[in-house]
Amino acid sequence: MSLTRREVARAVAATVGGATLAGTALGAPADAAAAQNGTATAYGPRVRHTGKGPTGYEVTFRFHAPGAKRVQLKGEWYFERPGELTERLTGPDHLVETQGLLPRQWKPGDVPASHPNSTSPIWPVVDMTKGPDGVWTYTTPLPGGVYTYGFFVDSDADDTTTTGQLPDPGNPAWNVTDGVVHGRAVDRSQIYVPSDPHFHAVDRSWQGPANGPRGKLRYVIYASPGHVTPADENYLVVYTPPGYDPHRAKPYPTLYLSHGGGEDEMGWSTQGDLANIMDNLIGQGEIAPMVVVMPNATGYASSTQELAHRTDLIERVFPWVEEHYNVSTSASDRAYTGLSAGGMRTVYLLLDNTEQFGYYGVMSAGLPPGTTFGAARVAALKEVSVYVGCGWQDPINPGFTLNGTALHRGPFRAVRDLTAAGVHVQSDFVDGGHEWHVWRILLKDFLTRVAFLPPTTASAAWGT
Repeated sequence: MSLTRREVARAVAATVGGATLAGTALGAPADAAAAQNGTATAYGPRVRHTGKGPTGYEVTFRFHAPGAKRVQLKGEWYFERPGELTERLTGPDHLVETQGLLPRQWKPGDVPASHPNSTSPIWPVVDMTKGPDGVWTYTTPLPGGVYTYGFFVDSDADDTTTTGQLPDPGNPAWNVTDGVVHGRAVDRSQIYVPSDPHFHAVDRSWQGPANGPRGKLRYVIYASPGHVTPADENYLVVYTPPGYDPHRAKPYPTLYLSHGGGEDEMGWSTQGDLANIMDNLIGQGEIAPMVVVMPNATGYASSTQELAHRTDLIERVFPWVEEHYNVSTSASDRAYTGLSAGGMRTVYLLLDNTEQFGYYGVMSAGLPPGTTFGAARVAALKEVSVYVGCGWQDPINPGFTLNGTALHRGPFRAVRDLTAAGVHVQSDFVDGGHEWHVWRILLKDFLTRVAFLPPTTASAAWGT
């Protein structure tokens, strides 16, 4: 169980004492980011190009805690080597066991993957070294990409621990200004590492800070009568693209982006690296500018197939967003996608509220058991664009059961069943497990191949 918003904020303040908490651009070396932004920076990560193997880059993580007896670092960097797996795909009779390679063992083609393979974030925990200045450090090579990490102070954390995890006060989330948290306090930070082509690393620059104009993130509280926690109100995070024009003649399309289990409205804008991904894809002309809405899908009264959340989304979130932003009110200009539990929300909307969106992206989820395809449902599904994606090694591929209840039958069966019903599906499966490395890639894929693009099926006859 994670700390509450208030507990995380208090813990960070107590740990860093009087240190200045200044925001740094995700993944930029802390000192360089401070110079660029004209701000003072607390102790934070340093990214250094070494030009040496195995990756060409190394990161030094720093945490100022002079009174601590032990500081540990947990980072999203176990790796797997797909080409050396005995089987590539997790199936009904085989769970892919990843190798648990450490960064110093990295080779081209390796990808982040929790170890042992699981739906939980199982990542290595290491002890940091204390310097005479009270700064604890740990240095490791890392290949290009975005990595999540957090600290544990005077605890005995292991690779499954999340309780007591602290973010990096020198590299806080976007919603922290001068040590004050606006919205939910998150218990982890992210770092972006560039790719060195000399070591045949995959170019992940689309996940790094954009060189050009950047969009903005905003934390929103809106009225939600009937919502339980908090009572009668709920949260959104909203991204507006670079150069957003509230008076533009053509309203913007809207992407609704849903978090997974154990996450909330902050998941995609932190671990998901949403703003950087959008800024880069928009800046490079790969996608059109759009508004992105990230709702909180937790805290509702229990309901079948998350009906309470779906009702709130359609009856309250849609009107609020359309009143406060220059977005289209047409379903054809709305897209919905989400990961894991958010993938199931996508499925529920796809099946039962098909008319609300023009584009649906299912990540790491499948169809509920017993799903049927009558003529009316098939006709409705043929009017929208459907995308399904997952990691090859994801344990949920055969389906997923929670507390003895089967929630879905897996993404592979979803592609098969939808296709068999006559519904065109675009799909993508990439090496990786149930983790953000996969979901960032799938988000990019959904946006560049499916969302707000014309259908890929041809209705015209091809002659005789």
